[in-house]
Amino acid sequence: MKKVMILMAERTGTGHKSAANAIEKKLNNLEYEIMQVDCFTMMGKIGTLLENSYIPITTRCPLLFYLSYIFTQIFPNIMHLQMYLKFKNDLRKRIDEFKPDLIISVHSMFTKSISYFLRKEKLNIPFYINVIDLVKPPKVWFDKNADVIFVPTNEVKEDYIRKGMDANKLFVSGFPIRDDIKRRKTPKEIKDKINILLVNPSVKLKKSIKYVKEVSKLANASVTVVCGRDERMHKMLIKEQQLGNISQDVKVYGFVNNMNELLENTHILLAKAGPNMILEAAKSATAIVITGHVQGQENKNYEYVVKNNFGFKCYNPKKIYNKLNEFITSKELNRCLENVLNADCNNGAEIIANYISNHVK
Repeated sequence: MKKVMILMAERTGTGHKSAANAIEKKLNNLEYEIMQVDCFTMMGKIGTLLENSYIPITTRCPLLFYLSYIFTQIFPNIMHLQMYLKFKNDLRKRIDEFKPDLIISVHSMFTKSISYFLRKEKLNIPFYINVIDLVKPPKVWFDKNADVIFVPTNEVKEDYIRKGMDANKLFVSGFPIRDDIKRRKTPKEIKDKINILLVNPSVKLKKSIKYVKEVSKLANASVTVVCGRDERMHKMLIKEQQLGNISQDVKVYGFVNNMNELLENTHILLAKAGPNMILEAAKSATAIVITGHVQGQENKNYEYVVKNNFGFKCYNPKKIYNKLNEFITSKELNRCLENVLNADCNNGAEIIANYISNHVK
């Protein structure tokens, strides 16, 4: 049985873990043995601190996160070298124990650093990268020494070719979306109420709370909020409900494992521009409103929604009530629910798994 090591992260957004799970499931069906490795745990205490600080920094200190992002854009090689120095001993130990026939990374910080490690250790193990940013991936994803790079769109492929990447190494796979998200063939019907789902609408806590308050004022709307791993937002919303500032009819959840069920029953999703959330919503034939982004890495992802007429962008919670009201009453919502049926939500995980099956014997 062939073995594949998937490099990912548990707590730096949901996309990495979700992509890793989707690929693992498809490879398991092809009788591959899989080991998922949270790369940050390979770096000891500093790695755990970096991973655990992702949510607090992006939600409480977005400027600090943006400055760190700019640093990695200007000095990507320095960042990768530092990562390599921290994880090299632990990764070598894991490789010696598992003996993988292939390593694939779904995390941007473990790309060039991994191929450098393999060369330094003189390990003849193929290294693949699965880019999971939709429109303009950060520079840290770019690695000419990777054997194969799977990209989500033709736009990213063309951008990489312009930057000097060997076109023969690039394959447009789409995004590895979990297959419990059902693909609809007909638009969602609106009956008594419009179901609206908010998932971490902003990196700023006050803006997220404001979005929920404004959306909950809409007539004939059933509102659900998922806070994910943002515990501050969850506690604040519960407190606001107890104070009577948000209706008790608004359903508020923390981290959930039934996003597929929630999306299946949602007409409009309001969320940050995370690629995983956007594509899961598109696959479930849900209209999308982009309400924010993590500085730097998600800036352009809203274009996927706007250019394809799946929804709109609104970064100002003071305007969201009027925009949603107009969106619904003008029948634009109905048009978006029809347009999103044409979303290119190919099964990236299956394409990646089949490629691996054909090339890693």
